[in-house]
Amino acid sequence: MRVIYITHRPRQYDPQMRATYPDPSAITVRESRPQINTLFGFLAVACAAALARGASGAHTTNGRVAVTVIFGGLLVILVTGWIAALRNPGRLEITEDAIRYSRRREPVSVLSRRQGDDLRFVKELRGRTWRLGLTITGSGTVIQLGSFSRKAVRQACVARGWRFDDRAIIRR
Repeated sequence: MRVIYITHRPRQYDPQMRATYPDPSAITVRESRPQINTLFGFLAVACAAALARGASGAHTTNGRVAVTVIFGGLLVILVTGWIAALRNPGRLEITEDAIRYSRRREPVSVLSRRQGDDLRFVKELRGRTWRLGLTITGSGTVIQLGSFSRKAVRQACVARGWRFDDRAIIRR
């Protein structure tokens, strides 16, 4: 088996990003692998412990089969999701003119400098969980940050001339 490494990728227009990719002036921030690994690792260990405890503690064969099917299937789904999250991380592409969030097979979210240049981190209540987002002060557009490092996003934005309004916004 031969492995070929691409060392130089020619610049090409990416219609999904509405820009030339890779943009040499952009700073790209990828989702934090430690955050992804912590979340999925904890869930997988908890599911595996429930599987082991349930299979050994069940008194009947039907109980053992039910526990094995339910928690075994859940464990397979978690590991598959973990691999997918690591293989297809979201990314923020930060330039002087715009901040673009892209993830494979999802629409691109864009914060444009035309909307303003004061950024804010916001917390939105989505269902029962709080989600961290990034918005331009006064605009209604919010980019969900998910597993991005807040510190890395702030440093990249400041390096490209964006300013931060440090007052927190909480949306319900």
